[in-house]
Order: sequence, then structure tokens, then C-alpha cells
Amino acid sequence: MEKQKPEKPQTGRVNYVWVLAGGYLIYLAAKLLGGAAQAPNPAVSVGAGVLFLVSGAWMLWREWKAYRYGLAHKDDPETWSDQEAEQSPREDET
Repeated sequence: MEKQKPEKPQTGRVNYVWVLAGGYLIYLAAKLLGGAAQAPNPAVSVGAGVLFLVSGAWMLWREWKAYRYGLAHKDDPETWSDQEAEQSPREDET
């Protein structure tokens, strides 16, 4: 039995900080992978480059998905969710 986590409703808003961070991670990955042959430890450079590339691509994909959702539902604001993610109550506030 697979436990399904509750899916957060999409807002259709793009967080441009995530876009910039994803682009920068891809830039760093290109630098690391391009200079891996001259690096003192190429395995570390390649590993870090691949990790940065995957992380940056995931960040950009996530925001691209939000952008496309926003375009598809631009004229239907009832499908947008403006509610914040629910926070669990702190134990010291009880």
C-alpha cells in the first residue's frame, strides 16, 4: 500500500527567485563539467556538476509548470489557490 501525500494546490504564480537559482545552478554545472578534465579530482567535479544540473533543471521545470498552469487558467481565477500551505501548530503555543 502506497501512502499518498496530500498534493498542494497550484497557484499559477512563478517564483522568479527559483528561476534565477535554477539558471545559476545550470551555469555552475556547465562550468564544473567543462573544467572537470583539468580539475585535481575530476570525479568530484563531475558528481557536483551532475547534481547541480539535475537540481537546476528540476527548479526550472517546477516554475515552468506553474507558468503553464497560470496561462491555462488566466481567465478562470476560481481554479487558483491563494491559500498558504498549512503549517503544523507548534507545541509551545498550546
